[in-house]
Amino acid sequence: MKEKLGDWGERRAARYLVDNGAWVIETNFTCKAGEIDIIAEDDGAIAFIEVKTRAELENGLPCESVNLSKRRRIAKAASLYIAQDRSGMMQAPDMDFRFDVIEILIMNKKVWIRHIKDAFCENDC
Repeated sequence: MKEKLGDWGERRAARYLVDNGAWVIETNFTCKAGEIDIIAEDDGAIAFIEVKTRAELENGLPCESVNLSKRRRIAKAASLYIAQDRSGMMQAPDMDFRFDVIEILIMNKKVWIRHIKDAFCENDC
């Protein structure tokens, strides 16, 4: 069976994070509020990361598909994850949290990756 583009993109994004010094805590966290593709510790913060992968630009850049509704679902899922404190890291008094998007574009046999840190506006959630 051929692998889905989105699954490939999530694996590639996790590898990108590790290659750039992040620690991937969990992938595909699912709860009643929704799913978070990757949860990682990066630069002293817990990053809740949405991965978007595309093979064309017909519908715009991959990050443009992370609309307000999607951002709210991710924020709710992140709140539930923090409340569960499954990693044991959430209670550190100086722990920062952020919402990132990693967009992956595959065109002309090349792969472009852009990591957008703090991708959500404060008023989004």
